[in-house]
Amino acid sequence: MRLSKNLRKLNDFLISEAVDDDAMLLGELDGFLAGVIICPDLIQPGEWLPLIWGEEEPLFEDEQQANTIVNLIMGRYNSIIRELDRGAYKPLYQIDTDGSVLWEFWIEGFWRAMSLRPDGWLAFGGDDDTPRQQALFLLGRLTELVLRPDEFEPLDIDADLEDAATDIIPLQVEVLHRARLAIANPIAAAANQNQQKVGRNDPCPCGSGKKYKKCCLAEGPLH
Repeated sequence: MRLSKNLRKLNDFLISEAVDDDAMLLGELDGFLAGVIICPDLIQPGEWLPLIWGEEEPLFEDEQQANTIVNLIMGRYNSIIRELDRGAYKPLYQIDTDGSVLWEFWIEGFWRAMSLRPDGWLAFGGDDDTPRQQALFLLGRLTELVLRPDEFEPLDIDADLEDAATDIIPLQVEVLHRARLAIANPIAAAANQNQQKVGRNDPCPCGSGKKYKKCCLAEGPLH
């Protein structure tokens, strides 16, 4: 992905001498922000912002620069939310010197966000929602492969997962984002589910007595 001017500015700061060696790189930060956003528990910026910098606070030139960098981080945070709402999330991955994509940094950041509220993620479990469970499994397995590869038995799908990780990650994050919204607003989620179940030849939910395809479906916008 070609970085915008603001993201280039943020990236330059994250790799500068002004920050600790343990500070997050842009790809790790992106995974971290995505994890904070889709966590079922709300995590305030005052809690997660300091974790970006590692052991030491960054050496800002002045207050103006500090505000600028924080605004750039919050800008990416809000941008991720907009992308997820549109179903068009595009993760920022680190690129190696040979041009290969280092998605592993994104996963490390995502795991750090999950670690902030480990019990909160349990809200995604306990039901038969296959897409939700699959998303948790796939992201969890990628995390295991990156952080603790020697602690788990290898699976036949591991090589395929690693090869397709760059495509798997955004799709599964979007699944969990929708699941989080459903948890936060179950009434709206139930209404959307009911609306999706209306068949073309079923009676229109508006009560007109016409078939759905001859009523509200026909009057809806064309794409």
